[in-house]
Amino acid sequence: MLRKSVLVLPILSFGLIVACAVTAAPEAAPASASSAPAPAETPLAESTTRGPRNEVRWGAFLPAERCATCHSASPRARAMTTASGDDVSPVGTWSATMMANSFRDPYWRAQMATEIEAEPHLKHQIESLCLRCHAPMESQQARLDGRETPAIEDIVASPLAAEGVSCTVCHQAQPTNLGTPESFSGRIEIKDDKQIFGPYSDPAPAPMRMHTGYTPTHGEHISSSALCGACHTLYTQAAGAKQPFLEQAPYLEWRNSVFSDEGQKTAESRSCVECHMMDAGSMRIARNPGGVDFNIRVRDQVRAHTMVGGNAFMTDMLRANRDELGVTASDEALKRVATASRALLAHQTANLEVLDIRRSTEQLEFTVKVENLTGHKLPSGYPSRRAWLRVEVRQGQKVLFQSGGFDTSGRLVNQQDELALPHLDLVRSPNEVIVYEMIAHDGEGQPTTSLAQMETRHKDSRLLPKGWRKDGPHGDETAPVGTEADPDFAAGGDLAHYAVALPADAQGDLIVVVWMMYQSIPPAWVDGLRGSRTEEAKRFLEMYATADKKPETIGTAVAVVPSGK
Repeated sequence: MLRKSVLVLPILSFGLIVACAVTAAPEAAPASASSAPAPAETPLAESTTRGPRNEVRWGAFLPAERCATCHSASPRARAMTTASGDDVSPVGTWSATMMANSFRDPYWRAQMATEIEAEPHLKHQIESLCLRCHAPMESQQARLDGRETPAIEDIVASPLAAEGVSCTVCHQAQPTNLGTPESFSGRIEIKDDKQIFGPYSDPAPAPMRMHTGYTPTHGEHISSSALCGACHTLYTQAAGAKQPFLEQAPYLEWRNSVFSDEGQKTAESRSCVECHMMDAGSMRIARNPGGVDFNIRVRDQVRAHTMVGGNAFMTDMLRANRDELGVTASDEALKRVATASRALLAHQTANLEVLDIRRSTEQLEFTVKVENLTGHKLPSGYPSRRAWLRVEVRQGQKVLFQSGGFDTSGRLVNQQDELALPHLDLVRSPNEVIVYEMIAHDGEGQPTTSLAQMETRHKDSRLLPKGWRKDGPHGDETAPVGTEADPDFAAGGDLAHYAVALPADAQGDLIVVVWMMYQSIPPAWVDGLRGSRTEEAKRFLEMYATADKKPETIGTAVAVVPSGK
């Protein structure tokens, strides 16, 4: 029975794997966070209103094209360009990210439309929550004006909405409530006081004031994980539910790990920025509007705004449907972001190792050690995301055993209901697979992909970050669920055990191959949209039908088992 709900939907874009995860063998070398050639100076958006000094303003905000006047690379300047000529400018690297395209994201639009279709009386509540993070300039400007958040049909052509999480959202966020529950679910505080916060001390204020009317101001909070945590800690609540549902919590998971830097910093401390915004080196962070360098300080550890995460699948979909979705970033820029995301996933997410191999005439036993290298759960972010172990035992080219195989649609083979898979410690059959995921149940105790209906975590076997403690920060909210019978499921990873029956003719050396696979949008979640009559769902399903659904590979491990082992 469908139950009513309030306050739904999350930010789907950056929330992954807020630290790292996947690709298919063989692995490529890690990609640079920015491999963009220095571009010609091209506006990103059409101007709407102009004021003094040719200033384009949208209430408290500026379009990215105004920031690009000084903060984009130029072929006539060395600022924001690497020694090899790559564009690492804030605007140049941001424009193809999921942050820039948060409002265009067709999966988010389809999911939100489907939720509203099922709960039309909650349309305003649903949109108000969603737009805080997917169209924050529209949401925040309405708040500053004393208006209600506009309906989505009224802003589909709005340039404020189209720019998603734009420059003057994050860089105008006040430090006041960051890191507190008051900031979660997209409730950052923005003032219309023309202050632009940045991570560097002693900024040169005159150029920005002259060209925009805004004043650059040093603010350490701009580099804090608490700023990311405002949108990447999201609560929803179904009507009749006794308590809110924690839809995503990369920030809270990170707080309860060795990577947190909010208390005493250690050699292992890493912020969200340090993993997701790659260090581009030392350089000037602006040039003059004429496209040439001017005399400002060289800054160290300049961060590219590529903001890589776990959603390369969606970046590919944006590229394949650029015109229909109104994506302004170039084809090449979108390719670079997808490549950088896959490099992060493949090289900084998980480590696999095959251990404790025991072979008899009838059986092969072994253990797969899975180590979570990220600063949060693996996977993390939007609750659709899942990872699993694909395992093969081979004799030469012959596959003797396989668990976790998948078909061309991305579905797991030998599985009837992918929303009902229990967590396993021991795999004996090809019909069994170890999946690291969160499965939510509704108020009737049934699995659901409807964010409006989620009330409890029935299963949460996502790998815990290193250093997680039950008595640590947010331990109750982030504790695993359904793993109690697995004694090796612990902070930092898991030990997965296999006992494989061998055929009588299994002679000579055997090879064990393990892949860790990952999907940001599994087929079961897409199935939840198939009954929708909304145009947004129909459009997404058309795009999905032609998309490459091959899962990403987080990592691999191979072990040779001699006949006498």
